[in-house]
Amino acid sequence: MIILQNISNIILRILHRIRRLFMSSFRWRLLINLILAYVLTFICYSALNIIVNCFDLFGMPTEIIYFINFIISLILFLNIFFDLMDITLNYISVLSNKIQQVTQGDYSVDISIDYDDELGMLAANIIALANTLEQKEKESIILKENERLALDAERNAEKQKNDLITNVAHDLRTPLTTIVGYLELIKNKEDLTKEEIQKYSSVAYEKSKRLQAMMDDLFEFTSLNQADIKLNKTIINISELMMQIIDEFYPSFQEHHLNPIVTMSHTHLYINGDGQLIARVFDNLISNAIKYGDDDSDIEIEVMNDDQNITIKIINYGQTIDEEDLPYIFDKFYRTDSSRSSSTGGTGLGLAIAKNIVQMHGGQILATSRYSKTTFVVIFNRLNVTNETTETQFIN
Repeated sequence: MIILQNISNIILRILHRIRRLFMSSFRWRLLINLILAYVLTFICYSALNIIVNCFDLFGMPTEIIYFINFIISLILFLNIFFDLMDITLNYISVLSNKIQQVTQGDYSVDISIDYDDELGMLAANIIALANTLEQKEKESIILKENERLALDAERNAEKQKNDLITNVAHDLRTPLTTIVGYLELIKNKEDLTKEEIQKYSSVAYEKSKRLQAMMDDLFEFTSLNQADIKLNKTIINISELMMQIIDEFYPSFQEHHLNPIVTMSHTHLYINGDGQLIARVFDNLISNAIKYGDDDSDIEIEVMNDDQNITIKIINYGQTIDEEDLPYIFDKFYRTDSSRSSSTGGTGLGLAIAKNIVQMHGGQILATSRYSKTTFVVIFNRLNVTNETTETQFIN
């Protein structure tokens, strides 16, 4: 029993070595196929000779019988050899199909590496080539997309520059034309009464103030877009800042019969920022809410917090902003209603300035508008201050 087991182990080791030879080199595999075909053919040839020698078949001469045996053995050899080679040839055919698949642009090749020889290396190279070409194609797509985006950005920059010139010219021309017109009336009409001179000069003065405000917005927006702007950051009690700003707007609330509703989660909520610039953000947002909210309605101002953030909401009720306009309302010079903006004296820069300031402080600003309710939301990182008596001067 032990002898049979030992013989079996020896045979398995021999077969394993033959398999390794068969798998490790195409030349060895070809040689083994030849040897196997030859051995099997030799066995068949010997068996045929034994049969012929034992039986006198058909009374044919020995030379002819041996020749027939040779032909049969040759055919048998070729059949056995080609059958053995079909295993390898089928694998080569699979590799050929995969190469054709790659050349047609389909890089999702799935090849099993069945051999450790040249064919296995070829299969691995096909997989590597497919992966490389796929990566190159992805990089090419990304490069083309980047080129397209760069071209679009260049076109958009050119368009913005043209829009800037057009809008600035339009915005400055309107009040300037009015100023020149009224000053010409005062200059050329000698029979004007004192009341008329006072009226015309008052109109020219108001338009001059509007013109000055536009210029201030332009210069402020330009300065905020400079990369080297310095922020004078201090610890700001945003709750107190909001109450101070709301108090300053009470005359405007009364003029438009607006009812301010203020909600605060805490009276001591702190952020780290530039008080002057932060105040400008909420000046713009509350002014915007007064301009475009309905008279005799509410304006809601909420200051809420969690452990990490402080969220300020400015809510007005009236005409909503169209859904297609919402993504662009923070763009410079963008107006959802040019005539309305003109009548209210807007430059189209207030919300763009607010967005720049908020982003400079690492915060977020967004807007929603539906069902006659428009909400502007500003989110800042909360600063935890243990001393609640901290005071900061916000506005000069």
